[in-house]
Amino acid sequence: MAGKQGAATIYIPKKITNRVIDMRKLFLLLGCLGLFVFARLSAAVGDIVPKPSHLTVLKKESFMLEPSTVVYATPGAEPVARLWAEELQRSTGWQLTVETSRSAARKKGVCFVLTGKGKDSEAYSLKVDPKSVVIRAEGVAGLFYGSRTLLQLLPPGVVGRERLSESRLAVPAVEVTDAPRFRWRGYMQDVSRTFYPVEVLKKYIDVLSLYKLNTLHLHLTDDQGWRVEIKKYPRLTSEKATQFPPEYGLPADQSGFYTQEELKDLVAYAAARQVRIVPEIDVPGHSWPVLICYPELAVNDQFFPDYVMPFRETYHVWGHQFTPNTLDPTKESVYRFLDDVFTELAAIFPCEYVHFGGDEVNHSLWEKAPHIKAFMEEKGMKSVKEVQSYFVTRVSEIIRSKGKKPVGWNDILSDAKNLPKSAHIMSWIGGSAVKDAAKYGFPTIATPSSHVYFDIRQGTPDDGLLADLSYPYAISLQKVYEYDPAAGLSEEEQAYLLGVQANMWPAVPQKVKDINVQNFPRLLALAEIAWADAEKDYAAFTRRMEPQYRRLDALKVDYYRPGGHVIAEWTPEKVSTTDYSVWTFDVTEKVYANGCAMAGLFLTKGENPLNIRKMQLLEDGKVIAEDLHRGFADRTRATGARKNYLYFLDVKNYKPGARYTLSVEVSGYRGTDSYGNVIFSLAPYEPFTKVESDKRK
Repeated sequence: MAGKQGAATIYIPKKITNRVIDMRKLFLLLGCLGLFVFARLSAAVGDIVPKPSHLTVLKKESFMLEPSTVVYATPGAEPVARLWAEELQRSTGWQLTVETSRSAARKKGVCFVLTGKGKDSEAYSLKVDPKSVVIRAEGVAGLFYGSRTLLQLLPPGVVGRERLSESRLAVPAVEVTDAPRFRWRGYMQDVSRTFYPVEVLKKYIDVLSLYKLNTLHLHLTDDQGWRVEIKKYPRLTSEKATQFPPEYGLPADQSGFYTQEELKDLVAYAAARQVRIVPEIDVPGHSWPVLICYPELAVNDQFFPDYVMPFRETYHVWGHQFTPNTLDPTKESVYRFLDDVFTELAAIFPCEYVHFGGDEVNHSLWEKAPHIKAFMEEKGMKSVKEVQSYFVTRVSEIIRSKGKKPVGWNDILSDAKNLPKSAHIMSWIGGSAVKDAAKYGFPTIATPSSHVYFDIRQGTPDDGLLADLSYPYAISLQKVYEYDPAAGLSEEEQAYLLGVQANMWPAVPQKVKDINVQNFPRLLALAEIAWADAEKDYAAFTRRMEPQYRRLDALKVDYYRPGGHVIAEWTPEKVSTTDYSVWTFDVTEKVYANGCAMAGLFLTKGENPLNIRKMQLLEDGKVIAEDLHRGFADRTRATGARKNYLYFLDVKNYKPGARYTLSVEVSGYRGTDSYGNVIFSLAPYEPFTKVESDKRK
């Protein structure tokens, strides 16, 4: 139903009512005021991420959305229409009627019009006037993306679950025509290094689809765990292949695996939101769970330890992250095993792509193996890189036999001349990775660690965020936004560029809040470069991001703020060397739910680290949690190093009106020349239920 604008009222003070008013000046003033208001409205209406191809603000009244509004859908458009109505119901409580009508485009209401049934098009148009909202598209995907733009034309709170107070919602009058720049707009979640329940993945699918990202790449296997049920090989989901031993003290929900039924349900959930799921089984390296369960497939007899362990612990066992064993590329039993695995995988995931990894293979193990040398001599191979290409060729043939397209990391390009042309390359390492793949004629996805590895820090290494600090650089929101995956490619090479993808490797950031803070808002910049044109205007982008932060708040998704988790700093004046001092900090604004709080002292400069005796969390002056281990505040930041300056404190019975205080007992080590940051962050036990911004309301 259309909403009516109230008549404009001009107030003229009594002091000037007897004066002659220059009507020309008055009309000029009113005209300028109208243009100003229209310009402001245009800016607000245009605050959509990713930026649409074309958006025009119409000089018309808004469409008023209310409980009696009817949603119309042409045949084939009903699933998108119903999903949109269900999403709206969560925050409004309105149960909008959805009707099927071949003449939906001529109705008064919200109209979903599918013009080309079954066509694989992501383009759409959207027109809003006082009488109707009409979304048109040739394909269901385009229709869905039009509904995402419609959501962003509504108040940010609409996407949440908290009940809105408004009885009507205004949809501004606009015309939009839109289509994506790239067909592959992806995000990779590693669920091996840290396992995440299906409900966490579904929430990510919700957010990905809101911002028109269409690919969820699941890294299902690695040295830290096998996460997918394969019925022919039940040992792959045994305890030693999927569970971190209790001595590592990790939460139980960070271990586990997905049943095939769970994954099929996830696939269906994603498909309804136009997200395809690309599964990855990483071979022949990063295969520790396979090797300890089926040792006959290994290249050697090294199997210690006989279980999976957290990523950071590998440095203390093997001296680095790489295992002392791989799958054996010369054994036919390996290829029979992989054929069986990919057969079951293909039945779970309908996506046309299957990822086989192929990265970071420890080739020195092959060079030392006599039977590998004999195999190379038999085949006339001069380098183990040719053995890698042989393996990739065999695996690619297996994947193609399932009706799928094989994808591997760009490590496999080291022997490009011997690679099968069916291989698709995920280009992650090296400044020329994308160009290298394209120039050899391989379809490629740009995913460079220099710009879109979101486990890498955003600010300083001393801001308390759990990021992988082995990379000596930061990836800011602006750096992500300004990345153009097609830069430097010829027109011919651009034809091989499928798109762009961000990756999250949760070796260091593990809790859901921690990966959220690493992913957002950078994932929205990724969505922008994946969908929108190549024109860059960071100032305009930051303006369009303003309502997106409120949407993330409504979705209960934490995001990065400049300064990270720093709550205070210390200087030499606070440090004592004669005895332990007690420092206290008010953290009331940082405690907002039941959860695990992380506190720590990050030395930033000076010659003298700090001894830490203990940390406590107090609620209205009473100790509710304490961590009594002895720590040392120094500059240790390496990924594999144990950081004993971090302390963990549980909040089990949060009280909204209470005052919370962090207490730290410290002393100077051989002096007081010490400067640093005090950090504090709470991760709720239940993800996506509360965020830090809730405390500021």
